[in-house]
Amino acid sequence: MGCGASKGRSSSNAIIDQEWPPKADADELHVTGREMTLPESIYWNYVRPFTPITDRAVVNKRCSTAFYAGHRVNLDDEKSLERYERRENEVLVHHGVPCFWDDGNEAIRFRYLPVARGQPGTKQFRIEISDSYNSTSRDDHFATDPKVALEKLRRCRQVWDEHMALIPYHYNRLRVCLEVLHSNGVYVSFLFDGNGTIEDVVNFHASVNTLALNGPASPPPRAQHEIQIFPNTQLGYWVTRCLVNFQQELVSRMQLEEGEVVRCQRYGEESIVDALLEAGADVSAFFEPLIDYPYHTLSVLTLLEDISGGYGPGFETGMSLHEVMRAKLLWFKQQEHILGCVCGFQGIVESLASKSNIKLRFDMGSWVECNVGCQHHHEWMSGVVTGHWIDGQPYTVALDEGSVYVPNDEDKFIRRPALRFQVGDRVECNLYKGDGWAPGIVAAQWPDDRTIETDTDEAFSAKGAPYAILLPKERQFMILGVDQDSCIRALSE
Repeated sequence: MGCGASKGRSSSNAIIDQEWPPKADADELHVTGREMTLPESIYWNYVRPFTPITDRAVVNKRCSTAFYAGHRVNLDDEKSLERYERRENEVLVHHGVPCFWDDGNEAIRFRYLPVARGQPGTKQFRIEISDSYNSTSRDDHFATDPKVALEKLRRCRQVWDEHMALIPYHYNRLRVCLEVLHSNGVYVSFLFDGNGTIEDVVNFHASVNTLALNGPASPPPRAQHEIQIFPNTQLGYWVTRCLVNFQQELVSRMQLEEGEVVRCQRYGEESIVDALLEAGADVSAFFEPLIDYPYHTLSVLTLLEDISGGYGPGFETGMSLHEVMRAKLLWFKQQEHILGCVCGFQGIVESLASKSNIKLRFDMGSWVECNVGCQHHHEWMSGVVTGHWIDGQPYTVALDEGSVYVPNDEDKFIRRPALRFQVGDRVECNLYKGDGWAPGIVAAQWPDDRTIETDTDEAFSAKGAPYAILLPKERQFMILGVDQDSCIRALSE
């Protein structure tokens, strides 16, 4: 039996004394064709834990409501109603006018109760929340009796489960859940796994089927010129939604009266993008070179062109979506009328970059040289790498006169400089801390992480450093991070 145990052992081993399969009431089991709907207790305790993640989608076959939703809060006592209970001195709206909470002789106790509208399984279905207390919503979104309020929530969950059961694919279910949660916030969290946060929803659907993170956001177009999201992935859909908000915020700012100030906003879509990235969503579509411009799509490229009015850097053959986003971000930050809106877009660019599988050639602290000239006139300046993927750019490099961004990790933008001294050259090095200069011999160029023989067991971190210098008097090696006269110079005889 291996790790098994018999029923005769003591109860301290926490062995469950019951038959397998567990007994269930006849009305709990429903068989349709070859699919059987199991009670949630059996599903969670005996099916799901022992099914590998990669096989759950096949084995489970919609055998439980929990397959779509996970472990949700119980709707059996007033504790479930805390977030719906009105706060002291809270004002509601009646036909657009603030008014009192009294409804005749009774005070309304619960508000913002979600209501399912439309036919489940159709695009018309939605979860609606209203703060307007009028004749049409009075009986739907408000309640005085906690039993009535709980019954409204149960009814909403029941219809929601019917809706989810009619959505055929994992990625579609995740998108629909995120849209409802994004639109209604904490008031619909009882529909979802755990605490009903964006992270809970994303992680739950990813645990059921990892395809939920990377499946298409919309079906293939039925007509030749039908608009489609690009990239047509879960991540592509929500990044595009972020840019739509960026565009709308820019339009709103341009309509402000002189002197009005609106703080930079960050939208809920950004939290969704971050949650998808943390759960392992594939970012490769944003970093693959594009041969042709994706016409007839609603994409990052089309939105960025609309936002910039066609000005600034644009798409060129072979560029990736992320390259265009990085170039546009730098251009936006130079435009005063756009500058206050870019923080949300900047966050998306940086988040995508942080999850890319691109291995940069130069580590932090590396001594490099950058092309700071124009397209037809190259001018190279040396400096130290001080940042990766800041503002979405591969490198930030500190030069003698300020810092620069490096837009691509290519030799035409950034490279290792030619060094002034060769192995064996006699030099002197600045010891700093008031210790003056010490004579030495160049032991290695670009030592990286190579082991250098010494009289001691010292370890060196030399990644990106141009020199390892042997100091005979000190009987030790010195790693020099830069090749400048202030640090190293030829030994004067």
